[in-house]
Parts: sequence; structure tokens; C-alpha cells
Amino acid sequence: MIGMAVENSGEQSQVGSALAKCAHVLLRRVFRILRGCGFSEDELKIMAQAAVEEVEQIPDAQKSRVSARQAMICSDVVLKWRRDCAFLDCKGIPKVLSIDGDTESFASLVRLSAPGEAPDALLGTMAELGVVRVIDGKLVELISESVVTCSGRDGQAIAGECVLEHICGYLGSVEFNIFDKSSRTRGRFERACYATVPIEFVPVVQQLVSSRGQEFVDVIDEWLARRHVKGPDSRETLLVGAGAYIFVRENFD
Repeated sequence: MIGMAVENSGEQSQVGSALAKCAHVLLRRVFRILRGCGFSEDELKIMAQAAVEEVEQIPDAQKSRVSARQAMICSDVVLKWRRDCAFLDCKGIPKVLSIDGDTESFASLVRLSAPGEAPDALLGTMAELGVVRVIDGKLVELISESVVTCSGRDGQAIAGECVLEHICGYLGSVEFNIFDKSSRTRGRFERACYATVPIEFVPVVQQLVSSRGQEFVDVIDEWLARRHVKGPDSRETLLVGAGAYIFVRENFD
């Protein structure tokens, strides 16, 4: 039986507050960057009003019951699943796991990557996020390489705090490079390339970025995982990360 951990009202309130804070930072950075690109205050207000009117046409998604803490635990499980040879096939691809069992099962994966968590509840959470698919009530398949990039169930809000942190992190690098770096040669790494190509090449680019980008992210992820600080620490800490992405610009009228 797949369980689903539901937060109490106090935890939901904290999640809502955290989401609102992330959203505020995201919007502030977007408008600050646009201001730095030369848009006037009046132009930004018109843009903001037009964007709000467009958003009003988007149907509301169901509220996600997954907290930021639960999403991070799911991330740990996915990371272990994608790295540990015991849970990979001969091609290095995550195996389809049995739900229960002493070894090479989803339950054993949870015991190794998230000690103390209930496997059935965590399975429900990951299914809710769209990270895994349950087959015939007996097997579990990993269908997303990341909790951040998973699509979630139809009509269901995804792990918003993780997504907003991801976007804010990228925008933070852009914002720093526009406003805060000490010189033109000393900024945070921000590299992108683009070209106009025939539309039939878009899937080829997507596959190329997916494979090469995943290799890059895995190397950085492994380096960060070895240096990750858990619990109290006397040193000052900051959240850092890196990512690889593809963008396809729509044709503007």
C-alpha cells in the first residue's frame, strides 16, 4: 500500500511562507535584471500587469502536500539510486526495483539513503512528485533523473520550493554579474551559447545537452556531496550548486 505523508497545518504554513519568500526573491531578481538591461520603471509596471493578466488564464494546480524537507529526502534517494552499483544494471541505468526485500529493493534503498524514513510513505511522496512509477503494485521504476525537473502528476503542483530555489540560484548568478562583480573579468560562472537552427534539429540538441549535461552535473554533484555539511557546524555555510539546461526561444510576433 502506497502511503503519503501529509503535513499538519503548522508545517503547511511554514512551507507557504518559504514559498512566498522564494517567489519574492525570484520576482525581485527578474525585475532588477530587467532594470539593469535598461527598462524604465513605467515599462516594468506595464510588463508586470500584463504578466498577471496572462497568469489569470492558467488553471489553478492542486496544492502540493510535499514539504521542502520531504523533497530533499526524495533527492537523496534518487541520488543513491543513480549512483550505487547495487541499484544499477549492466549499462549503468537505474534498475526497476521490487518494493520490498532485504537487498536491491526500494525498501533497502530507502534504508541506505534515508535511514528512519518509512519506505511506503516515501514511495507515495515520490509517486506524488512524478519521480517514480509503480508497476502492478510490486515494482518501482525511476522515471525522472531529478526531483527538481520531474513533471509531477497531471494537475498537481510540483515541489515548488526546490524549483524556485533552482531558478533563484541561476538568476542570482546573472544578477551578481550585472550589479555586484568587482570587475568585468571577475564574476560568477555564467556561460551559454545559442544559434538559429532548423526546427528538426531541436530534438538532437535536447539529447546532446541531456547526455553531456548530465555527465557534467553528476561530476559536480559528487564533488558537492563529499563536502556537504549536515547538522550543526561552526563554519559559515552557503548553499551552492550548478546546473545544465537547454532553452528554445519561441518565435515572437
